[in-house]
Amino acid sequence: MTGPIVLFVDRGFETAPFASALGGELECREEVAEHERGRVAGLVTGLVPVGAAAADLFPALRVVVTCGVGTEHLDLEELGRRHIVVCNTPGYCTDEVAEHALACVLAGWRGLWRLDAHVHDGGWDCNAIGLLRRADESVLGIVGLGRIGRSLSRRARALGVEVLAHDPWAAPEPGVEMVSLDELLRRADAVSLHAPGRPGAAAILGERELSLLRPHAVLVNVSRASLVDHAAMLTALRGGRLAGVAMDVWPLEPPAPGDAGLLAPGLLVTPHAAWSSEQADAAYREEALASLRAALIDGREPPGRVA
Repeated sequence: MTGPIVLFVDRGFETAPFASALGGELECREEVAEHERGRVAGLVTGLVPVGAAAADLFPALRVVVTCGVGTEHLDLEELGRRHIVVCNTPGYCTDEVAEHALACVLAGWRGLWRLDAHVHDGGWDCNAIGLLRRADESVLGIVGLGRIGRSLSRRARALGVEVLAHDPWAAPEPGVEMVSLDELLRRADAVSLHAPGRPGAAAILGERELSLLRPHAVLVNVSRASLVDHAAMLTALRGGRLAGVAMDVWPLEPPAPGDAGLLAPGLLVTPHAAWSSEQADAAYREEALASLRAALIDGREPPGRVA
């Protein structure tokens, strides 16, 4: 082939399903020779950063597609300056992440991972961690009321949970009380974070904000590790000022060997798996393919365009 190449710079994604779906109209590759760089019209990534250096290597680059929701690993300003279209896959795992977050909230209210640790340590006391909570008499605070936050809200309200939300840019959601961040932290029995990460931005929850949470509160972060002051969170857990923390993200992924933070009492960590399902695995490809087709074959606005 001598036509346009879509280069996969993140080896976490298989090229074969993309190549099959594109029917030979675009050549999908994991690497290119130096003399082929001028044929690269699209880049596909997941977590690998893309900015000026990549754009310099591929002078015909027209579109960058990230197979994920977040775009903090992309230099949107520089890519935009070069008139390179940037797309994400915003809807592929909305329900999966919302369900993962809700599972963590409910498990935290029922003390599941603390009780499990108690039994594995040789105990058998139903009151080992104090009284547990019931969902329909509890308050969930959601920080970030985008697609995932709204999906979580609907699921929680179906269980009779009172839902508060903080999001200065979101439209109101029926049945959800919009409040300031401080009020949400003071009133919530659990807080779930669904805000985007921004390079260089301060944590949404620092030491002061964490101090506003009730000692029985559960904190859930399935978004970005940078949203929480990691050291302050671990200190609060170790000091008994939080009932539990569930994390699907970590400052360094995978964690460094021997990371003592993983041993904090009341901590549940999953390996960035909240997005995962057979359905989501197919959906991210369809969303990415739709943007590649639109930008490089059909000459129309890509559905996943963010910049």
